[in-house]
Amino acid sequence: MLRGFVALVINTFLCAQSISLEEILEHASQNAFSLKMKQTDAAIEKTNIGSAEAGYYPSLNVSYNAQYNKSLDGLAIGSQTVGGVTISNRTEYQSSVAFGLNYDLYHFGATDKKVEIAISEFAIKKMQWCSDEKELHLKLLEYYTNARKADVEQKYKKQMLDVHKELYVLKERLYEVGRYSKIDLGDEAISIISMQRDIEDVVMGYKENLLRLSQLSHKKLSDESKLLPLTLGIQEGTLQAYKDTTEGIISNKKIQQKKDEISLQFRQQLPSLSLSSNYYFYESHPTSYEYTLSNIDDKSWNVGLSLRYNIFEGFKHSADKERLQLELYRLEQQREEEHYNYDYETESKRIKIATLKELQEHEENLLEENYKKRALLQRLKKARKIDSITKINAEYQLVQRALSIQMRKIDSNFETVALSIQNRGVNQCSQH
Repeated sequence: MLRGFVALVINTFLCAQSISLEEILEHASQNAFSLKMKQTDAAIEKTNIGSAEAGYYPSLNVSYNAQYNKSLDGLAIGSQTVGGVTISNRTEYQSSVAFGLNYDLYHFGATDKKVEIAISEFAIKKMQWCSDEKELHLKLLEYYTNARKADVEQKYKKQMLDVHKELYVLKERLYEVGRYSKIDLGDEAISIISMQRDIEDVVMGYKENLLRLSQLSHKKLSDESKLLPLTLGIQEGTLQAYKDTTEGIISNKKIQQKKDEISLQFRQQLPSLSLSSNYYFYESHPTSYEYTLSNIDDKSWNVGLSLRYNIFEGFKHSADKERLQLELYRLEQQREEEHYNYDYETESKRIKIATLKELQEHEENLLEENYKKRALLQRLKKARKIDSITKINAEYQLVQRALSIQMRKIDSNFETVALSIQNRGVNQCSQH
C-alpha cells in the first residue's frame, strides 16, 4: 500500500515537472531528425573531398583481352592497318594483358580548385546545420511562447470567471427583489458561458502547442508539464553583424565558391600535360586458346607525354562562363537582400522590444492605480457608500489589467529571445 502511494506521488511529480526553453532547445538540437539529416548531408559532402583529391594521384589499370581471328582470304601475312583499324589476316587465338598508368602532371591548378570547391561545399553543409538549428529554435520559441501565454491566460480568465459568477449571484438577488432586469441578468449569464468557452479554447491551444513542442523537440511533454518563464536574453553590444552570422558566412562562402568555379572553368580551357605508360603481355597460337593463356609473356613497354589543348568546342566554354558569371551576380544580389533584411529586422525588433517595455511600464502604472482604486472602493463599501457590484467590477478590471501586463511581458521576452537566436554567429552554434 505504501509503495503504491509513493509510486503515485512520484508519477504525479514527473507528470507535472517544470521544463525550461533551454532544455527543450538543447534536446531538439540533439534529437531532431532534420538536423540529423543535415549531419548526414555534411558527411556525404565530405566524401567528395576525397574524390577531388584523387586528382593528385596517378591512375593504374589492368586489362585482359582474349580474341579469335578468322582469316577469310587465306593469306597469312600478319596484320594491316586500315583507316586506324588493325585487321588480322591470320587465323589464330590471341591473349593479351596490359598494365596502364596515367598521371596528370600539370593543368594550371585545376585540381587544386576542385579540392577547394569540395572543401568549401563541405563547410557550407556544416554551417547549414547551424542555420537550420536557428530556424528550428525559432519555431520552438514560437510554440513555447504561445503555450506560456495560453497557460497564463487560462489562470487569469478563471479568476475573471469567478468574478463573473460572483456578479451573477449578486445580480440574481437584485432581480429577485425587482431591482435588476431579466435581460441584464441574461446578458451576465451569456458572459459567463462565453468566458467558459474562452477558457476551453485557451486550454485546447495550450495542449496543441505542447504537442507541437514535443513533435519538434522529440521531448515528451504531458498536459501537466509546467513551462518556466523565458530567461534567455541578450546584452547590449552583443548583437552580431550580418557578416558574422551563420547566414552571412554561408552567403560569403557561396560567393567565393562560385568564384572558384569560374576560375576552374578558365583553367580547364588551358593546356594539360599528362604522362602515360603501358606494359603489354601477349601470346598467339593458330589452334589453341589454352596455349596463349599459359604462355603469355611480356611483349612491349612504352612511356609518353601528351599535351592536350582544346581549340574549339562549339562555344561551350563561353556559354558556361556566362552562366557562372550570372550565377555569381545572383548570389551577390541575394547577399545584399539578406543583409538589408537582416539589418531591418534587427532594428525593427529592437524598436519593438523598447516599445513593449514602455507599454508594460504604462500597464504597471495603471495596475498600481487599479490597486489604489480597489482599496478606495473597499473603504467606501465598508462605509456603505457604494454597492457590491461597483466593487466587484473594480476587481474584474484589476485582474484584466494584470493579465494584460503578463501578456506584454511574455511578448517582450519573446522578441528579446527571438532577436538573440536570429543574431547567432557560427561560434554560438551547438556544434561548436
